[in-house]
Amino acid sequence: MARALQNLADAHDTIIESRVRQTHNANHRRCEDDVFVVSDRVFMSTSDLSLPKGRATKLLPKYVGPFKVIEAHLNTSTYKVELPSQLKAWNLHDWFHRSKLRPYHANDDMLFPHWEAHMFYDFGTPDDQEWLMDEILAHKWDRS
Repeated sequence: MARALQNLADAHDTIIESRVRQTHNANHRRCEDDVFVVSDRVFMSTSDLSLPKGRATKLLPKYVGPFKVIEAHLNTSTYKVELPSQLKAWNLHDWFHRSKLRPYHANDDMLFPHWEAHMFYDFGTPDDQEWLMDEILAHKWDRS
């Protein structure tokens, strides 16, 4: 009976030790999220955007911006961002979760003069300017 109780206590200690180790490993690289306030500037992730087709994915930017934060809900980590007319034409919702935003750090003119971030990416034409195709009438294969 004493041996069974000792085995049970050892198993319990091993489980507790494993939980402590797993908690330490899980929290090892975690850090506090940046909190944005109204009028901060942020970069927006392009991971969920429907960017123009026919372009190499690896050449597309990972983040675009910077955009100004208009409204912040800190309890849900969501932020309303002032989008440019190019993205508004794509009917893009202007609320984003913190995980889709990165802080914008202003340029130091002493180190990098005249190096300011601008909207440099062409998002293509909006959906209302695309045409649907009924059929392909002619096509020539070029196997060279």
